[in-house]
Amino acid sequence: AVLTRRYTPARETSRPPPAQPPPSPSVEPACAAATAAMNYLTQGLNALVGEGANQQSGAETVERLVDRITHSTLLEDRRDAVRAILSLSKEFKVDVGTRAMDVLLKVLQQDKMDVEIVRHALETLLNVLMCAPAPEGEEHVGPPPETDLGVQFTEIFVKESGNVALLLELLEEYDFYVRLHTVRLVTTLLTNKSQKLQAAIMENRGIARLMDLLSDSREVIRNEGLLLLIALTKSNPAIQKIV
Repeated sequence: AVLTRRYTPARETSRPPPAQPPPSPSVEPACAAATAAMNYLTQGLNALVGEGANQQSGAETVERLVDRITHSTLLEDRRDAVRAILSLSKEFKVDVGTRAMDVLLKVLQQDKMDVEIVRHALETLLNVLMCAPAPEGEEHVGPPPETDLGVQFTEIFVKESGNVALLLELLEEYDFYVRLHTVRLVTTLLTNKSQKLQAAIMENRGIARLMDLLSDSREVIRNEGLLLLIALTKSNPAIQKIV
């Protein structure tokens, strides 16, 4: 007898499902971290100029910063407050001039060893004392009008001759921006109230210090010094003889 084998098809073994790619990391943690960082920066800004500064008047914001400069015992804290006032000095010129000028002068006296805070204070005063530019296409002829805010703040500034003496003393600082801002500030004062500032400079024997600017190794300082001396000698024969 012929034996026959019955063919039995092999059973298909079940295959494991293909491995799924690992789930992509959720973007939520990254977004949360970015939001937290932004909130931190916002809180820092609010702490500097006061929360809700956009809703405050310029006077309130400046007053808050002045109080911070006056009462803070940390130099870094005072420096940050002066920097914030500088950022407001063009938009809120009246508020900065009436509320912050005295405290900025005290900063120049008490913190004069810190170059950065001196820079900020001088630049702020320069913004306050500068007169408004002439309308486009026009040119100022003669001294600026007495109604200009810069002239009015200059009048307050030069009433105390010690303020001019302080600026002349700051010219001894070799830092570029301290010297540059100081020279421009004195020039601005001369432009606004020439006779009173000429008298204050003579009183404080400051002509020699101003002439030393022409020996500065930096061209920008020399040029600014020359413009200052031209403004100083204008319409004053006594000073012209000295220079």
